[in-house]
Amino acid sequence: MQASASPAVPASLPEPPWWSTADVALADRTDAWEAALSDNYRRWQVPDRVAPEFNARLRHRDVAGLRVVECLCDPCGGRRLPRHVSQEGAAYIGVQITRSGRESLRAGDERVAVGPGDLVIWTSDQPMEFTVTERLHKVSLILPWDDVKERLPRAERFRGTVLDSRSGIGAVLYSHIESLASQLEELEAGELTAVRRATVELLTAAMSCRLDPAPRGLSLQQLKRVQDYILDHLQDESLTPGSIAQAHHISPRYLHLLFGKTGQSVSAYIRQQRLERCGEALTNPSYREHSVADIAYQWGFTDPAHFSRVFKQHFGHPPGHCRR
Repeated sequence: MQASASPAVPASLPEPPWWSTADVALADRTDAWEAALSDNYRRWQVPDRVAPEFNARLRHRDVAGLRVVECLCDPCGGRRLPRHVSQEGAAYIGVQITRSGRESLRAGDERVAVGPGDLVIWTSDQPMEFTVTERLHKVSLILPWDDVKERLPRAERFRGTVLDSRSGIGAVLYSHIESLASQLEELEAGELTAVRRATVELLTAAMSCRLDPAPRGLSLQQLKRVQDYILDHLQDESLTPGSIAQAHHISPRYLHLLFGKTGQSVSAYIRQQRLERCGEALTNPSYREHSVADIAYQWGFTDPAHFSRVFKQHFGHPPGHCRR
């Protein structure tokens, strides 16, 4: 699967401005609130007029293919209808942490009550509703669903989940989003791609816990071990499906069956991971003295012409574009 190009980002990011209902005339607040929700979270409808005293603030930051949205709002409601979903392009996945307040969420046929400390994951390819019952402060991480789907076995089964943020991987993911929201402006350009990749991997791991049935747990663990091995040996030119299978005492056929669960071949996974490391290095100032060819060789590519071709296919621009 071809990944979308990572946008160029400055060395440091300015603090994003807040949008506020306080800047909108009272008669226009419902429409303005609906437009603000749609600008930040895709298309939403606010079916009922907000109260005269309704107050809300929103801000978002878009960096390296990630969007972080922070929202504070008084009680209100909204919905995404099937026609809204059908009119949109590629779906996204959202991860919401609730700092304070309460709301009720419905995604598809599932309804959950959300309060302080809760972590919710949902996808935009289904109708949704929300009802805020107590002034809410939440932070949402939004990224393309395709970026997660390609790493997630049986992704088509996922419709949303609530994770326990008090322990285990739920606690790690909650803390990660909190840190990302507070430190995003402090990250340098060369660090953002690595942070994005780590975010996707952590999110995928958290979701896998909710998708994998017990009888298949061992195969998922085997896949994870193989993927970790690949990541540890990306710089080895001799890394091949055959050498990977031999190192794990499994047949090449079984190796391909393991990766079949992800919808991505072994070779495609290796190439994607190597390209992402090269992309990170090309935007990292500490690699400025290294040539494009040197970086390609470092991450297992042996043919510069082939590297340039597959890099452009993956990111949408040639390697040298990263250094302009």
